[in-house]
Amino acid sequence: MQYLRGWTALRNDPDWISKVGWGSLLMLSGMCIPLLGGLAIRGWCGLMLRRAVSGQDSPLPRLEFDTDYLGKLLPIGFKGFLAQLLWSLPLIAVMMCGYCCMYAGIFGMLGMGAAGAGAGGEAGAGIGLVLGGLLMVVAFAMMFLAIVAGNMVMQVAVMRAELTDDLNAAMRFGEVLQMTKLIAKELFLGMLVLQLLGFVLVFVTVCTLYLGLFPSIVVMQVVVTYMRAEFYRRYLEKGGQPLPIGPLAVEHGDSPTVGPGAHPTPAQF
Repeated sequence: MQYLRGWTALRNDPDWISKVGWGSLLMLSGMCIPLLGGLAIRGWCGLMLRRAVSGQDSPLPRLEFDTDYLGKLLPIGFKGFLAQLLWSLPLIAVMMCGYCCMYAGIFGMLGMGAAGAGAGGEAGAGIGLVLGGLLMVVAFAMMFLAIVAGNMVMQVAVMRAELTDDLNAAMRFGEVLQMTKLIAKELFLGMLVLQLLGFVLVFVTVCTLYLGLFPSIVVMQVVVTYMRAEFYRRYLEKGGQPLPIGPLAVEHGDSPTVGPGAHPTPAQF
């Protein structure tokens, strides 16, 4: 697994600075027109993902201010966004249950401490506090594991929607879970890598007085996209059923260097 394959692909694109710049402006515009800039970036990443699994790492798909072209990217981005939104609902429910369990653990710790104090003095209070603390730790551990598992499943669902250009591919519950199970180790390690990279980008953002915020977000999106391409590669290597890949280009966009009638670029796995 090349978890930072996206960083290499980005730097190999001769126009990467321009594309990160336009991506940053689109993210910034999303603050004025909610979702539109972010959906366009997601659509751009969707094309990027399809080309990456087809063998084209660089150059990245075209990205510049062309309202007609950006409009063609919006439906692609919307499918990935909707898949993430729908799969995040059960995750939010799990988090709410987890927080309730944690609060129950806190009150349980206090209650057990008080009950222990009433029954056995200071020693009983100590035992009660320990038992209550264990209850809270167990509740936190269960919530953490549920959040990690939910994020892994959501990553797979979004990847399927973006790869196939079909929201239904993200909503096939059994297939999504089977795919997640097949590449669970890679997904978990990928989440750790993204957390570490996120810390680095936050540091860069702070050091640049937050001028690097939007460029950091765009770079992170590129890294996540190519990481999903790596997940799909590992899925196929482990015997997974190939998915139908959606279009590699949109109207008024640039032509890919892979696919029918194109000159393939060797995959950089």
